[in-house]
Amino acid sequence: MKTQYTIYLYARFTGLFLLVSGCDEKFVDLTPQDVIPVQQYYKTEADIRSALTGTYGNLRGIYNSFWQYTELPSDNTQSFPESESGSGEYDKLTWRSTSAGVSTAWNDAYRTIAGANVILARIESVTMDATLKNQYIGEAKFLRALMYFNLVRLFDGVPIILKEITSEAEAYTYTRNTAAEVYAQIEKDLLDAEKILPAKYTGTNVGRATSGAAKSLLGKVYVQEKKYAEAAAKLAEVVNSGIYRILPNLADVFGVGKDNNDEIVFGVQYVSSGFGEGNSYAYVFAPGNSGTQFVGVTAGGTNIGTQDLYDAFEAGDLRRDAFLGVYKFGGNALIYYWSKKFVYKITQLNEGENDWPVLRYADVVLLYAEALNQTGKTTEALAQINVIRKRAGLANLSGLSAADTQLSVEKERRLELCFEGHRWHDLIRWGKDVATMQAFKAKYSTLDVALKNMSVAPERKLFPIPFREISLNAAFTQNPGY
Repeated sequence: MKTQYTIYLYARFTGLFLLVSGCDEKFVDLTPQDVIPVQQYYKTEADIRSALTGTYGNLRGIYNSFWQYTELPSDNTQSFPESESGSGEYDKLTWRSTSAGVSTAWNDAYRTIAGANVILARIESVTMDATLKNQYIGEAKFLRALMYFNLVRLFDGVPIILKEITSEAEAYTYTRNTAAEVYAQIEKDLLDAEKILPAKYTGTNVGRATSGAAKSLLGKVYVQEKKYAEAAAKLAEVVNSGIYRILPNLADVFGVGKDNNDEIVFGVQYVSSGFGEGNSYAYVFAPGNSGTQFVGVTAGGTNIGTQDLYDAFEAGDLRRDAFLGVYKFGGNALIYYWSKKFVYKITQLNEGENDWPVLRYADVVLLYAEALNQTGKTTEALAQINVIRKRAGLANLSGLSAADTQLSVEKERRLELCFEGHRWHDLIRWGKDVATMQAFKAKYSTLDVALKNMSVAPERKLFPIPFREISLNAAFTQNPGY
């Protein structure tokens, strides 16, 4: 799938309404010649496939800025310059209901959900191979579940929309469902999807959602809900499948030409095509003030690792130097700990080719360890943690209590998955978001005075419902603290 250009067909015709005048004669044919009316589409397998490809294409924009909502608010990364606008709002936890990024996160997720809903509503009437039809249904349900998982973690309860909306009036009938209801729908979609998705793909289909991706995401959802027994059982299916593995060499996991390796369960596919299908990671994650030294274009330095993250690696951990680069500017006046996972030479801004690992097997293994430990299987949990530590060049852990094993899981998740969009919601799941960020603010404010503006509060575990949504629909309630 990576070599194909994205076709955003569904987005161009699902909202098309044809107004017909009362005249008997048509003076001018106003039917757009470059837009296919919806009633003429979704007739063939090729139509469904194109619409599904377009729905996948939405992920490129979503995950191009996913780090902004999932890493910057945490102790892992920071934004330069340290203003409280743009990305700085997420670094300082000062986002508002009117923040552009808040609306973008909401709108992009629902745009993708709408694409999935249209496919699911119309595919049944299409004559095509039954196995392929099931695959497409599974992919659409996976994508819908992924979007709702992002939404419920960012906003808590959100409207559950499972059908094609055909009018503005209908859109206003939706109100916020509870978080429990959203999670139940996510589980249902993923349980459906895992049964009908293939385990693997070949050729240009590589990169599409698989049964392993559905099971992995479901296991991650269960862990976030603290349904540890269900999580352990589901993640065991992935671990025991033999499809994925921890690559022995850290250098083989990330970088151009290394995408879709045996450690990637599901990734967003980017292409440097000149048609807006690339990413901006290299620009964003490269150290500011370094010019073109690391990237090939002037670096942005918007998502940079913290000293706290760098210092968290223990002596001998191979991941520190494999994952983080150190760039000193102005003598030692400013030190950038930048992500080697996503930085490489590019020739054009927003034309990065490396993929985003939404689900990586290392994430699955550590989630499995957490679920095992939380269900009383601490020895088995340590064995999974040691799979990750072995590649990092670290000694095995043994004989730890359940409490210490949980702390080991937390540390390994922070270090192994740094910059990949897991830290903030991990902290929230563990109930440590406020304490961690208060300690971070207190420790580093003397070195970085801008941190004094960080707004650490229990309410900040959720984003506000966008102001536009509240304004348009009086039935919507706002999250506490906004």
